Amino acid sequence: MTDTRSSKRARCTADTSGGEQNMGYKQSDAFWLRDGNIILVAEKVAFRVHQSVLERKSEVFRDMLGLPQPENADSESLEECALVHVSDAAEDIRHLLSVLYDGDRVLGRKSPISMKVVFALLQLAIKYEIDYLRDEAISILQTLYPLSYDEFVEQRQPKSALRITDRTENQDPIIIINLAWKHGLHSLLPGAFFACAKLSNKELIRATKGSGREDDLTRLSDEDLERCLNGRAMLQSQYFNRYSSYEQGECSFRCLQKHICGSSLDNHWHTQVLFNMKNILNFDFDPFDEIDWTCVPLCHQCRVFFEERDYLERSTIYGCLAETFRLSEVVQGSSDAETAD
Repeated sequence: MTDTRSSKRARCTADTSGGEQNMGYKQSDAFWLRDGNIILVAEKVAFRVHQSVLERKSEVFRDMLGLPQPENADSESLEECALVHVSDAAEDIRHLLSVLYDGDRVLGRKSPISMKVVFALLQLAIKYEIDYLRDEAISILQTLYPLSYDEFVEQRQPKSALRITDRTENQDPIIIINLAWKHGLHSLLPGAFFACAKLSNKELIRATKGSGREDDLTRLSDEDLERCLNGRAMLQSQYFNRYSSYEQGECSFRCLQKHICGSSLDNHWHTQVLFNMKNILNFDFDPFDEIDWTCVPLCHQCRVFFEERDYLERSTIYGCLAETFRLSEVVQGSSDAETAD
C-alpha cells in the first residue's frame, strides 16, 4: 500500500484562518471539521475528517488506517491528529468527501453533477473499494453511453432527468474510452466510440498526442484511433443503406398511389443524401437523427410504414455499434459493476 502514514514527527498549531501552515499544508475550506480526528493530505491540502466515516465507507481506508503503529514510532501530526498522505489530486479528494458526507445532495438524480466529478468519483471509488459509489458512477456513465437504443433516445431528450454539467464533447468520449479499458467497463465502449467518431479529424489527431503524461486520460491511442476511423466509415455505409430503399421507391404494400409516393421518396433521397454528400463524407451528420416524415408528401399508409421501418433501422445500427467498432468480443457478456477494478 503506497498511501501510508508518514514516519516523521512535525507538530504545529493550525491557523484557523485556513491559510498556509508552517508545515506547508493548507487547510481545506470545505473539510476542516473541528471534531475530526484524522487528517488526509493531498497535494499539500489538508482535510480534517472522521476516521470512522472513512472506515465505514471503504475497506481500503479501514485496512490502511487500522494498521497498528509501533509504540516508539514517530508519526507526523497536526492539531493532535495523525496525518495520512494520499497520492490523489486534492480536488478529487474533496469531491469524494462531498459524497461521503453529503451523498444525497451530490448524487441526487435531480442534482446537477459535473462530468469531471463523475470521473473523479469513479476512479477513487474503484481505488478505495467504495462499491456503492463505484456502481453509482458507472450507472451515470451508462445513462450517457447506453447499450440500448431506446435509452439512447431517452437521454437525448431535453427533459432527461439526469443533468450532467460541464460536458466537453471533444474530450469526454476519449476519457470514457480510456477509463473503460483501464477498469473493464466495456459496456461503455460502443457509445463512447460513436461519440468519438463524430469528432473532426483535426480533433482526433490532436487527441493522439495528449499531454505526454503517463496517466493522461485525454490521449487517444493509435489503436483506438484506427478503431474509431474504421467504425466511422462503416457508419457512413450504414447511413447510405438506410436510405437505399427510398431511392428505389419501395412503398407500403397498402399504398394506393405508388407512383406519387414513389416519386416523393426519390426526391427525398436526392435531398437527404445526394445534396448532402459533402457533409456525409466529412461525417458532419448524425446517423441517428429521426426523419420528419410529415414533411414528405406520402399517403398515411406509407408514412406509418416508413416511420416504423426507419426506427427499426436506426435501432439496428445502434445495436450493432459494438460490431461496427470491433468491440463485440469485449462487450459481450460484460458486467461493469462486477468487473470494475
